[in-house]
Amino acid sequence: MIAFSFVPHADDPFWSPAHPLEHPYRPEHPELTGADFSVSFFRADVRLVVHGVDLGLSTRGLPVVDFALMLEYARRELETRGDIAVETSVSGHVFSLSRGGETVTLTTNYAPRVAELTWTELRQLTDRAKAEAYRLITTAHPELRAHTWLRETVGAPSTA
Repeated sequence: MIAFSFVPHADDPFWSPAHPLEHPYRPEHPELTGADFSVSFFRADVRLVVHGVDLGLSTRGLPVVDFALMLEYARRELETRGDIAVETSVSGHVFSLSRGGETVTLTTNYAPRVAELTWTELRQLTDRAKAEAYRLITTAHPELRAHTWLRETVGAPSTA
């Protein structure tokens, strides 16, 4: 069983529905960009337990989009490679994944634990991380459902 969730950081004002959705230091271009979502805002801790192995990540807050896209990149790369190490953009935490048949081994540079999951479970975890990041952000700010980059990159692709 895989338990996964994001725990939003209360000190990140972007989780507040009352917070304006503008980059505070770019008055000439205040709209949030992909980099804003991936590097700066909507920070959380990651709760991740893979078959009893706790790989949770508590930091000063990791952007949920960064984690979700990092996981998706690793999964895509494992389709053609036997192993990969990926790093979070802000905190520098490394996740190493190696694939042997239908089994994926996951280790990190912050916990001396080894977790194994199936290829199918990794795909499901990736989809779940992206869906949860999108859900949390658009629950806090429903108007972001219309944000093209967020919707197409993290959430459901546009049907238009």
